[in-house]
Amino acid sequence: MKSLKIITTPLLLVVLFFTLTSCQHKRENQRLVSVSILPQKYFIERIAGDYLQINVMIPPGMNPATCDLNSGQLKKLYDSDLCFTIGNLPFELTHLYPTVKNLPHLRVVNHSENIKLLSGGCGHGHDAGHEHGGVDPHIWLSPRYARQMADTIYEVLSKQYPDQQETFETNYRAFIGEIDSLATRAAQVLGNKKDKVFLIYHPALTYWAADYGMEQISIEDEGKEPHPSHLKKIIDTAREKHIHIIFIQSQFDAGSAESVARQIGGQVMSFDPLAENWTAELHRLIGIFDEYLENATYE
Repeated sequence: MKSLKIITTPLLLVVLFFTLTSCQHKRENQRLVSVSILPQKYFIERIAGDYLQINVMIPPGMNPATCDLNSGQLKKLYDSDLCFTIGNLPFELTHLYPTVKNLPHLRVVNHSENIKLLSGGCGHGHDAGHEHGGVDPHIWLSPRYARQMADTIYEVLSKQYPDQQETFETNYRAFIGEIDSLATRAAQVLGNKKDKVFLIYHPALTYWAADYGMEQISIEDEGKEPHPSHLKKIIDTAREKHIHIIFIQSQFDAGSAESVARQIGGQVMSFDPLAENWTAELHRLIGIFDEYLENATYE
């Protein structure tokens, strides 16, 4: 708790400073919206085009578990009309939500509201609260929930900027078609596959696995680097289930995944859940599953 106070106290002083100064200097024609992650920026741009400026609170390449706030982000946050959050990212819980509580003028939209959150421990995903693994915040990696996020963005933007509603609707319908096309491809590729199981270092594909009847097995042990006993269990499971593919997110060290891969004769595949081009990254994910599951041979 002491370390948190050390971080938070200077932050609150900066919050106070911008509360007193930032809004006074905001340009009349400045339409600024803040988001937690790059995929949200992509969603908003698909619906709003270039009508809005978008402030991304977690910059490219940063880990949501360790990212901090800086003064430039804070100023843009104070100048924003809206702030779209994912809901349960460590960055949001530690830094963003304590800050926005001091901004009564800022409307915060939580994309996790009305979504059944799941634990990211392993398997197909379980109700959050019943598993020790905690909540998996990666709701945007489910095409079903991505569609719901797009619905929310369209509705909120249309109310905030009503003169642009017609343009928003045209773009929104095109984007929904894109999401539905991706979901259809995923269902077609995965629908008739057998042994739909994969390893992943950090369990980010819980909602994807739930959507398509897959099994996700996490190398990470309750959010920490795995102990040797946990790694042995993972290796034994992978051999038993004939798993030969391991996903590693670009924000994490690949050491443990590569160690498991060597012992099971598997392949480590890179995957970026925070990639800005959400559509392209999920199509790439589908392609990996298609190639792996289609070509896999089980003795």
